[in-house]
Amino acid sequence: MHIALYAGQNAQRNELILLSIPLITALAHRVTLITPQDEAELAHEALGQLPLIADLTVHLQTHGNTFAAAIETALQREQPDLLLIPAFTSPTTLLGWRERRRELNVLSSLPIPFLRVQGKVKPIHQIIVASAGGEQALQSIPLVGQLARAYHATVTVLHVSSQDLVYFEGFAASPLSGEDVLNLDQMTGTTLHQLVAGLQAQGITAHLQILNGLVEETVLAECQHYDLLVIGSHQPTPIGRPADQRWLRVIQRLSFQDVTRDLLERSPVPVLVTGKSAAQ
Repeated sequence: MHIALYAGQNAQRNELILLSIPLITALAHRVTLITPQDEAELAHEALGQLPLIADLTVHLQTHGNTFAAAIETALQREQPDLLLIPAFTSPTTLLGWRERRRELNVLSSLPIPFLRVQGKVKPIHQIIVASAGGEQALQSIPLVGQLARAYHATVTVLHVSSQDLVYFEGFAASPLSGEDVLNLDQMTGTTLHQLVAGLQAQGITAHLQILNGLVEETVLAECQHYDLLVIGSHQPTPIGRPADQRWLRVIQRLSFQDVTRDLLERSPVPVLVTGKSAAQ
């Protein structure tokens, strides 16, 4: 696996490097360290904190004078299988809304899966995968399986049945059980079971959990009991796309800024956004 790591100055730099070590040790054949040009020395410092592994290729990329320019330029030159980044901004800060918008713009344009280190960072032993049950979720199996093995973690696949569906179907007086939800939407049930089975086939301890409630609030409440939240997003058009495709970016960003944006901003634990995983 080719892993890229943002090694520039940030508040959770040490936590980011510590979380990267099990992944690099277990999975990486190539590592790219990314920083702005005036923080190049931090890339060399991070290199000294990484494990010495035979046949591991390390590449340094220093570009521009902001995190956005450094990441975007680096990904124009090569596309890793996974990017590890910190939370550059905090939603609890009243000032700096322009920086938060810039960060979200960068995240919505990323053409690869990324793991954003934020909130309470601790060793990853329990992973929660929030899934709406769409078939695209199956594309995350290789990447989630690799991370779970690297961290020796168990996986819970969480599906939240929206209360809107419950009321619409006439079950307001009695919330649906998990089995009833899957019987009501057999296509979703089939995909969720395939997701769990796919992880189990890779030797991962995985199980399915069905809850009723408001999707975002339920996911945020549950992920407090886990070490890593995994969510999906619509696959963006690669950075550097032709000008006549720029209108697609608006649509993609609106979609990204629905559930994915809110979970990214509010999650109390690190978040992996899978998109369409390139890891095999």
